[in-house]
Amino acid sequence: MRNDMDMTIRQWTQADLPIADDIQRVAFGIAESRVAELARYFALQPDGWFVAAIDGAPVGTVGAVDYGRFAYIGMMCVRPEFQRRGVGHALMRRLLAGLDARGAPMALLDATQAGARVYVHFGFVEDDQAYVFERRSDARSWGRPDGVHLLQRQDAQAIAEFDAPIFGGNRALVFHALLADFPGRAFLVRDEAGQVSGYLFAQSRRIGPWIAKRPQDAETLLQAALSLPYVGAPMAIAPKMNTAAIEMLERFGFQYARSCRHMRRGGSHMPAQRTLIYAQTSFAIG
Repeated sequence: MRNDMDMTIRQWTQADLPIADDIQRVAFGIAESRVAELARYFALQPDGWFVAAIDGAPVGTVGAVDYGRFAYIGMMCVRPEFQRRGVGHALMRRLLAGLDARGAPMALLDATQAGARVYVHFGFVEDDQAYVFERRSDARSWGRPDGVHLLQRQDAQAIAEFDAPIFGGNRALVFHALLADFPGRAFLVRDEAGQVSGYLFAQSRRIGPWIAKRPQDAETLLQAALSLPYVGAPMAIAPKMNTAAIEMLERFGFQYARSCRHMRRGGSHMPAQRTLIYAQTSFAIG
């Protein structure tokens, strides 16, 4: 890289979504566009996403959603020809400076094995791992079981209250966004007292978020999710420490594909009860 390289970092705007999508696709080797997903993240935190440019050409992205008790960092990527040249470090410095300025007490992220070295430099420590599972094409199909209900918009507040002590932060905006983007693809179960005991969102390609207090409720929700069609084989991101989730996914025809390191900066312990989290929303927003 030239010594006189001109690097700038600025916040995304709505017009940057196709640019960010192009960087993501090249950096991660993704064939299909993710503009709709990026638009959802941008709407959740319009001031939280950044793009790095060299000589005016966009080459990298990063961002975070602030959940109050912590911020969740995602979409850190740099075009391959500009990797290992300080772009990722510059993006992370800008992002963390902004989080510190707004008083975010903790930051979480899921790092690839290669990327983890960058985050250790910024004070991140590993608390767990996140396993990616993909469903086999020959796995059994399922019908929707009894005892599971379609999650409606009026249920979002109850789900947010159930979710907050488990996830560790308020995800009400996330749930409203997912209900709008994936109508008819979210489920909930209730216990004998009529209280929410679990929920699951089935995105077009991914199962999650998926949280349940009891394994039997998690299984009922998974069966309901597998009664739906997907764009390609569905996948799920499960915490390593939730051994019930791993066993269940394997039993329902999912295979382990890869893992990331779940890392934290700040605080003395994880804010989430990860043994009750059966699948994340995504690597970008937790």
